[in-house]
Amino acid sequence: MKKILATAAVSLLSALSAHAGNVGQCVFPKTTIQKNGNLQFKKPIAVYSAPDLKSNQSTLTALTTFSVAKESNGLVQLVEVPGFDGSNPRAGKAIGWVKLSDFEFQELRNCN
Repeated sequence: MKKILATAAVSLLSALSAHAGNVGQCVFPKTTIQKNGNLQFKKPIAVYSAPDLKSNQSTLTALTTFSVAKESNGLVQLVEVPGFDGSNPRAGKAIGWVKLSDFEFQELRNCN
């Protein structure tokens, strides 16, 4: 009986650790709603060229959904998703590295 419980515990822990990362998650920039109903960024979001806060950076301009491709040094690499109708020609292309705290998790269906 102890072997069965030990095996079950190890299986459960390994299953939980396999899903602990953010790779594959669907994210959207944190936004606020303007008086006219449009969305705007809560704050400017820096996009880094490498997983290093000292690397070249630009500001995110696209209010769109992204998928997390990689994690490194506290940053995540985002890739563009196909969109609701699959017409995004840049789908699968990396936009750069960002702080995950600037984004909200979305349902995975928003990234398919």
